[in-house]
Amino acid sequence: MAEPATQHDTAVRLDICGAGSLVRALAALNALLALVLLMRLPAGDGHVEMLLLLSWVEPAALLWLALMCMTQRLWRLRATAAVLSVAAALGGVSALGLNLMVQPLFAALAPAAAQQPWQAALAGAALALVFVHYLQLRARAFTPIDMQARLSELQSRIRPHFLFNTLNAASALVREQPERAEAVLDDLAELFRASVGKPGTLVSLEQEMDLARRYLDIESVRFGARMRVQWTVDDTLLQIRIPTLTLQPLVENAVRHGVERSSRAVQIDIDIGRRLGQIEVTVRNDLPAMNDAPAPRRNGTGTALRNIRQRLHLLYDIAAEVDQGEVVEDGVARWRSRLRLPL
Repeated sequence: MAEPATQHDTAVRLDICGAGSLVRALAALNALLALVLLMRLPAGDGHVEMLLLLSWVEPAALLWLALMCMTQRLWRLRATAAVLSVAAALGGVSALGLNLMVQPLFAALAPAAAQQPWQAALAGAALALVFVHYLQLRARAFTPIDMQARLSELQSRIRPHFLFNTLNAASALVREQPERAEAVLDDLAELFRASVGKPGTLVSLEQEMDLARRYLDIESVRFGARMRVQWTVDDTLLQIRIPTLTLQPLVENAVRHGVERSSRAVQIDIDIGRRLGQIEVTVRNDLPAMNDAPAPRRNGTGTALRNIRQRLHLLYDIAAEVDQGEVVEDGVARWRSRLRLPL
């Protein structure tokens, strides 16, 4: 019974529709074509033949990817041999169809270089087999157990650094504002519950925003009016599911490197909306003034964003983006952290 389970897990994880598969397929194909071109260059000719080859090879690859993606539900739960058979068949059909379409061009411009239709079909089937087998090997490298372990390791590093400050703040509030002290501890408990939860857990955007707000509520005890927060959210995205602890580290980064290091009030803007078929989360904060003394550096500075990038890479491959850097808005320098996830 163990073998079918392995095949099932591998088939499910084989994502032919992802942007990573598209990029890898085209990169490998173009590398192969470049090698063929280099082998033909010493003869001093072959450019027309190469252009004719490009005229059907790349479209055939794109057609194959499209067919594999559209039929994914039919073969993704099948055994490895069945998946390879489907890939080879569709690869051969795609190459054959596109090659037949350009046969008149070959006949008119370079008849001696024309490929026989059966040769094109065989090459397409072989390349499809090699590429899908590579994807299967890559999928096995990220087996569920291994991936869960890596996600757990990355997520376990996300520990709110403000633990002792929060406990001190709650202790100071116990006598004068006991209800607020209780709320602070409740918020802290929720944050740590999320940080030690099941790795790779997906939650709604609304839940992730609630976690970020809890963090900001805790920090408001320390910074008060020095921290101003503005949310701009597309309400149609509230039920979209994203990995837990995705937004909160970005907000924490803005507080640590903006509010905490500044002697003046700092504005934090959190924008969540759609952009080019993706959900885009942007957190911007004012930078400290030049005369503000820099806060002492802590171990792990920048770790949160690196962790987010690595976790999203494990979950979404190259379809997710994370970046940060200084931007200028209305002549004022600000810091921006941004991530994009597929919808």
